Amino acid sequence: MAKKFGTFRGVFVPSTEAILGTVLFLLLPLLTADLGFFPMVLIILLAHSVTISTAFSLADCATNLNRIEGGGMYALSKKSLGKAMGGSIGIPLYLAQAASVGFYCIGFAEPLHPIIAPWLDFIPLFLLDSPEALLVQKQLLASVFLLVFFLVVMAGADFTLKIQSAILVVLILSVCSIFFSPLLGLEYGGTPLFTGHRAFFSSRPLTMGIFFLSFTQFFPAVTGISTGIGMSGDLKTPGKSIVRGTFLAILITMAVYVVVTYIFAGMDRSVLIQGYNEGIPYGVLLTDLLGLGKAFPANIPGLLILLGVLFATSSSALSVFMTGPRTVQFLARDNILPDFLNFLERDFTKEGEEPRFAVVVTFFVGLGVIWMGSINLAATVVGILFLVVYGWVNLAAFLERFSRNPSFRPTFKGHWAVSLFGFLACFATVCLFNWQVGILITLSQYLMFRLILKHKSAGKLEGVWWGVLFTLIRGSLRRIRTIVQGTRNWRPVLQTVCYGTEEAWWKDMDEIVRSISSYQGLVSTNCLISPKKFDVVPSGEESKGMSLIETAHPTEAILTIIQAAEMSGLEANTVLLEYNEKVDSVKILNGATERNKNILLYKGLDSTVDSRMVRAKGKRLDIWWRGERNGNFMALLAYIINEGIKLKEERYDIRILRMVGSGEDTEKAERELNDLFVRARINGEIKILPFREEPFTDILSDESSDASLIMMGIPGNYVENNKSIFRFNEYFFSKEIGRYRQLPPILFIRSIRAISLTED
Repeated sequence: MAKKFGTFRGVFVPSTEAILGTVLFLLLPLLTADLGFFPMVLIILLAHSVTISTAFSLADCATNLNRIEGGGMYALSKKSLGKAMGGSIGIPLYLAQAASVGFYCIGFAEPLHPIIAPWLDFIPLFLLDSPEALLVQKQLLASVFLLVFFLVVMAGADFTLKIQSAILVVLILSVCSIFFSPLLGLEYGGTPLFTGHRAFFSSRPLTMGIFFLSFTQFFPAVTGISTGIGMSGDLKTPGKSIVRGTFLAILITMAVYVVVTYIFAGMDRSVLIQGYNEGIPYGVLLTDLLGLGKAFPANIPGLLILLGVLFATSSSALSVFMTGPRTVQFLARDNILPDFLNFLERDFTKEGEEPRFAVVVTFFVGLGVIWMGSINLAATVVGILFLVVYGWVNLAAFLERFSRNPSFRPTFKGHWAVSLFGFLACFATVCLFNWQVGILITLSQYLMFRLILKHKSAGKLEGVWWGVLFTLIRGSLRRIRTIVQGTRNWRPVLQTVCYGTEEAWWKDMDEIVRSISSYQGLVSTNCLISPKKFDVVPSGEESKGMSLIETAHPTEAILTIIQAAEMSGLEANTVLLEYNEKVDSVKILNGATERNKNILLYKGLDSTVDSRMVRAKGKRLDIWWRGERNGNFMALLAYIINEGIKLKEERYDIRILRMVGSGEDTEKAERELNDLFVRARINGEIKILPFREEPFTDILSDESSDASLIMMGIPGNYVENNKSIFRFNEYFFSKEIGRYRQLPPILFIRSIRAISLTED
């Protein structure tokens, strides 16, 4: 069984050593001399505010779990955001960690190169001093150091952490040498290094551009918290250790940075800064300032700083060399990666638990970074990758609190505002670094998310998203009662009921339901009613949201559904029924009318009719216009159906037919209808039919037998009895509707109120 580690060795040590790195020893003196004490402290606090808010979010997620797997931030984000989103975070996290190994090796080789190069003069390459040769020399040294770090990490986490504990001692001595340096009376070039007073403000006009440029130079120093968190799978009590170790590392290193900045502010600026390169100061290194080139023992402070730089970079390299393979190991275990990469979860032996195959792959990634040439761009990409990961972790904690998931009960009492700040701060910092690269990384994450969702998660989202949507829906439904829905805002909220006995009777009805609801519509109730047990039921996409009801009294069941169904204040405004002779349609339609609901009665293609007799030409929808009350509603429904169809070639060609009455002006009727549809911005062919004495069913058959779908009003008339009510034609339902069997599918419509097609 693999050895487990506590808070100090497992989290605090790697995080502290990653934060107290080369920025502290090499870059902070120049930045402090340029900006002054107060602006530099402001940068330190702003940078730490990002990691502190991220630590709060990590504490929320970590203390809510009884068991935390390996993978660090990937493991925590996966629990909250689901497999697909977690995977799209874990892959960039691993790439950033693996690439960082190469950067730290370059940082390790940089200060050692001038010391080691003279001892390698027997190699012809090290006799050259051209910029190209110097770059290759440093890359060779970095590759050698990478190999050394690789061998250390291959020995296992226990051995690596023992080395890091020794490194921490050297790092503490290096920091102490800075603390005591003002007492040593140091000089550089005959000039006292410390002036006796502090430079509290900038030596040049401080603009926002200079300030944020300095911020981006300093910020990578504080991103080391991921190294400790990455050991989550090797901790005895990961929930407690991650929280305590991370906060302790952040607070102690922040205090160190502030104190060291105060000391650096007392150094002579003219000695430190020699010039500027694209707004960034350059000058004498701290190792030289503290006397590295002097004879022993005067070179001890400079020697300790050099050791601090070397040990800090080596510790950081070892930390990410340990955590990176563990991240990709659990990505492979969770089946996030392509199948051919599943070997990354294994050790060289069956009993081993170290991710040694992943260590080998990480070695080659780091080697590629060392030899890629464009280090600055790669460093920017890696920094942004870390920031994006931190941002998603903050968002995960925010969404957990926002959704008010009852199972989210962390022992750490954080606040959603802190996590939201962390999320926004991370992506604001990305924009400061390089917003174009940030957009490309975000887009690549989205692509990974879609691929994982499709191929590894069966297209199903997991995690906090259901709770988030539920919270939004619940809040919206509670407030929708207070808002009046006018005709301008009308959308179909459907109650749909289908009664039948055949194996797939619901399919035709399902198609018309989808066509109406897919564009800005909603199905509040979708019921299938049968007089017998459902031997064959809808499956897959067809079954979503359906209620299966077995009843011997379909009419009463449908009336009960219409009267009772309501979704938290969002009452259905339209009832969609499929016509069936065994159901008392008039009774149901009267019940829907009393509930002030629009009625859509769908008569599909009769099963006894040969489908070849219906001569449909393309996709055409015929609207039979009898007045604005129903006509406007039918036109709006036709528009909604077309907008919901994704493929343009499958949309309906809309035709509006109106038969004028005896003695009515045909040209005037056509002009009025054309004017209405032009103002309504609804495209459709208008056809005015002259008055005919023939039965309407014959006219309908002549004009619309080749349509794909017909819309027409439900036969009936208004009866004045204190108030205007609508009485359905009972004779029509019992006798005449059979005459429509030879026609294409018909949607009989009854609008409860007039719908306006135009904006005033």
